[in-house]
Amino acid sequence: MSISFGIFDHLDAREEVVAKTFAERLEFIREAEQGGFRTYHLAEHHSTPLGMGPSPGIFLAAVAQATSTIRFGPLVYLLPLYNPLRLIEEICMLDHLSEGRLEVGVGRGVSPIELGFFGVEAETSADIAAEALAVIKLGISNERLNHQGRYFQFDDVPMSIKPFQSNLPFWAASMSPEGLENAASGGMHSALLGSVDMVKDAVATFQQALSGDQADTLQGMLRLIVVADSDDKAEALAREALVNWFQKLIKLWDEYKVEAPLVSAMGDFDFAHQAGIVVCGTADRVADVLQGQIDETGVNYLLAQMAFGNLPHADELKSLELFATHVMPRLG
Repeated sequence: MSISFGIFDHLDAREEVVAKTFAERLEFIREAEQGGFRTYHLAEHHSTPLGMGPSPGIFLAAVAQATSTIRFGPLVYLLPLYNPLRLIEEICMLDHLSEGRLEVGVGRGVSPIELGFFGVEAETSADIAAEALAVIKLGISNERLNHQGRYFQFDDVPMSIKPFQSNLPFWAASMSPEGLENAASGGMHSALLGSVDMVKDAVATFQQALSGDQADTLQGMLRLIVVADSDDKAEALAREALVNWFQKLIKLWDEYKVEAPLVSAMGDFDFAHQAGIVVCGTADRVADVLQGQIDETGVNYLLAQMAFGNLPHADELKSLELFATHVMPRLG
C-alpha cells in the first residue's frame, strides 16, 4: 500500500514574539516541502495558547507565497463560526494564490468553550456545520448561490470568483461513526487521532462507507513525532514538548471546568507513547513503529505533528530532516 505524508500543526504559542514563531514555522514548512511532504494542515483554535493561527486563512496565504509545491489547508475550518458566503470567497482566493494547492478541512469544532465565545451553542454546531458545508459546495459549483435553510439564506448571489481547482479536495476530522460515514459518502479525505485500536476501527468504518469510485481517498492517522540521533535524546525532547503542548491543549477545558473528550490522558507521556499517539526515537525505531501501526490500521496517509510544545527550532528541523531522509523512504 502506498503511503503519503502530511504535516499537522496547531501553531501553538511559544515563549517568544509571535512574529518569530510565524517566521520559523514558514521555514519549517519550506523544509517539509523540500523533504517531500504532500500537505501542510493547520488547526483553527480561538482564545487559547493552543493556536496562534485563529484565522488560518491569513497564515495559509503566507504559506501559499512562501512555497511552490506543497499542498496546504485548514484542518479544520470551524464552520459554525463563519458566514459561508464569506468563506467561499476566502477559499477561492487561497486556491488561486497557490495555483490550486488548497485542501479544505471542515468541521463543527470540538471545544464548546471556543464555540461559546462566539455565541454558538454546542448542541446546534453539527447542524450549522452541515448546512454551511452544503452552502459552500453549492457556491463553488454554481454561477449563482441560492439556498434557503434554517441557519443561512442566500438569494441569487453572483459567484464572481471560483476555485482554481475544478475538483476542490475536502477533509473531515471525526472519530464518530456518523461523522466518518458522512465524510466517506461525501468523498472527503479523513484525519484520525487516537490509539492504534481506535484508528483501526475508524478506518474500517470509513472504508465500509466508501463507494468504488473513491479509491484515492486518503485515510490519515495523526501522530506526534520526534526523531533524533539517539532514542534517549528523542524521548527527552518528546517528553518535555508533550507536557508543554498538553498544558495549552487543556487550558480552556480546565479553566472552565469542562471535561475534555478523548484527550484527558494524553498529557501522560508513557500513556501516549504506549497508545502509539507519540512516536519518538532514532529514524530506524520510528520507522519500525510507524510501519507496524500502518499495517495494523490500514491507513494510507500519515499526518506528522513535528513542531509542537517547546521543541527548540533547531531540534524540530533536525527531526524533520531525519524523518524525510530516513523514515519516509522506508514507509513510502
